[in-house]
This record gives sequence, structure tokens and C-alpha cells, in this order.
Amino acid sequence: MTTDSQPLLTARFVALCLCGVFYFVALGLVYPVLPGFVENDLGGGPVAVGLAVGGFGLSAAISRPIFGPLGDSKGRRYVVVLGCVLVGLGILGNLWATSVAVAVLFRLLTGLGEAAFFVGIAAAAQDMAPEHRRGEAISYFSVTIYTGLAGGPLIGEQLAESVSTDAVWVTGGALSAIATVLGAASIHGRPDDAPTGWPTSFIHWPATRPALLLGFGLMGYSGFLAFIELHVVDIGFDRSGVVFATFAVIIISMRILLARLPDRLGPQRTSTMSYLCSISGLWILAIWPQVPGVFIGTVFLAMGQTFLFPALFVMAVQTAPANKRSQAIGTFTIAFDLAMGLGGLVMGAVVGLASLSWAFFFGGSLSLVGLVVSRTLVRPQPGAFV
Repeated sequence: MTTDSQPLLTARFVALCLCGVFYFVALGLVYPVLPGFVENDLGGGPVAVGLAVGGFGLSAAISRPIFGPLGDSKGRRYVVVLGCVLVGLGILGNLWATSVAVAVLFRLLTGLGEAAFFVGIAAAAQDMAPEHRRGEAISYFSVTIYTGLAGGPLIGEQLAESVSTDAVWVTGGALSAIATVLGAASIHGRPDDAPTGWPTSFIHWPATRPALLLGFGLMGYSGFLAFIELHVVDIGFDRSGVVFATFAVIIISMRILLARLPDRLGPQRTSTMSYLCSISGLWILAIWPQVPGVFIGTVFLAMGQTFLFPALFVMAVQTAPANKRSQAIGTFTIAFDLAMGLGGLVMGAVVGLASLSWAFFFGGSLSLVGLVVSRTLVRPQPGAFV
């Protein structure tokens, strides 16, 4: 079979994506519910909200260098199943959260699960993809993330309003269990050429360059996730689930219809377009605190986030052989964790010192820094990645 005729959308790949759908819906349930839970039920302020929402990214960043090599040595299935179990326990743990500290601890446990799951499933998706369709594969796979972001918040918001917040936590645990079964069924066990023992370095240093670019591009998005619910309440809209859904539907549509764009344009041009749209979206949210501004800003931010991760992810994967792929992905996605964790925390501090509008403006400015870095200090080696 030639590389041009190798299929991508096999039964195993589809099952893998379904695993991602259930997992990310479980995570998405939490976003519209956790900020209000921390602020109203537990008495936390803006910084506490940012830490509770984004804290999982901090524990994921710390543990990612361990789960990366573990995914290479034990196999992708091992870390995917482990991640689903930990995330399920982390979400269910909110049933017993009686203080901000306890909620943050369970959020940190969720971060450990996120680190294990994402390293494993992202590497498995690349293992199943033909060489010339890696960008397309991660575009399709990443659709599962935003399917979760579209459906999860709507389901979570409805459950919290019609039943209780406890129903949200229980549902998240159940969905994580389904993802566990799908992950175990779709991913092969330990490969024959898997490395043994621990690597000499837990960091795959060539992957740090695309990781740096990813971090700048995601911090504003992290603040969007943490504070858009409070922002829409402030302007009198009170339907953050619709905003999350709008964001996700745009990304899902563009990643399906334009799945091969990152492969065709290369990471440099693709990431430049992404940064420009993200800057525009966050700054529109900052200067237009009305319902039309929320939706227009969300549309631009969604366009910005559509291809940033796929383009830079492929750049990172190309730096490693197959039996070190999880390690490269683990290194690369540390930036994802740090951005998601620190973005909410830092922008929460800006909210506390100034306002939500200034926080969104600050997030857009971070994307501007990323754009400048990508065009000057961090350039791909000739012929290496494009």
C-alpha cells in the first residue's frame, strides 16, 4: 500500500476519537459550573477561581515529563487508561469539596490524569496516522476536544440548573469511565520496540521551541475559559454555555473542513494567522463589553485557536522517532499545561487589580508577544519543519 492510499479514518482511529469525545465532555462539564461553585458555594475570590479552574494545568505540567517516557515504555494504552481513572476521581472529588483548598486539590488530581491521558492519546493518534497526514490526524483528533467544549458546558450548565452541581460531578465520573473502556479497546498495548528503563533526560529539548510558541498563544485562551462565564453575567447575558458552544462549533467546523491546512501551509504561516486572530478576539472582548462584542470576540478567538495547536504539534512530533514520540509530546504539552494553569491565575490577578476587560486585553497582548517571538527569535530550521 502506498503512502497516498493509506487510510486514516480506520475503525480504531474512530474509536480513539470517541474516547476523546467522552473524556473531553467530562472535562467540559466543569467549566461553566466550577467558577460559580468556588465563588458562591466555597467563598473564593477571583484568584481562587483562576487557580481552581486552571490549577489542573500546574500539576499536569509537573507530571507530564514523567508520563511522556511512561507512554513510550509502558505503551499508550497504559497512560490513557490511567489518565481516565484519575480524571474521573478528580471530578467526583468535588462531591466532598467543602473549601477552596479541597477543590483545588481535586483539580490538581484532575491535572495528573490530564497529563497521562493526553500524552497517550495524542501519541496513539499519531501512531495511527500516515506520515504525510499527521497534521490532518491531529486536526480530526482535536475536534474531540472542542466537541467536549461544545457539549460539555451546555450539559453541565443544564444539570447544575435543573438538578444540582453534584449531578455534574457524578456525570463527569461516569463519562470518564466510558472513555476508559474505549481507550482500552482502541489502543494497542506495549510495542515491541518500546524503550526500557528511564531516559537520560525527561525533557525532549528539540520540542521546547514549538512549546514556547504554544504557551504564548494559549494563555489568553486560558483566561477566556476561566472568566467568560463571569464576564457574560456582568453584562447581563447569563448564558455562558452558548458562548462556549459558539467557540467550539467554529473550531470543529474549521478543523473538519480545513483539516489539511496545517500540512499545506506549514507551522510558521499557520501560527501567524492564529496569533493575529487570537489578538483580535481578546481585544474585542476587552473593548466591547456587550453581547455582540462577546460573540464577535469569541468568533475571532476561535479562529485563532483553530490551527495553532495542530501546526505546532506536528512541528514537535517531527523532532522525535516513534519510540520517543510520547516523550516529545509530553515536553511539548507542558506548555499547554503551564499556559492553561498560569493563564487563569495571572488573568485572575489582573481581574483583582483592575477588571475583566483589562484581563482580556492582557491575554491578547500575550498572543502579540508570541507573534513577535515566532517571527524573530524562534524560526524553524530551513527544511526541518515546513
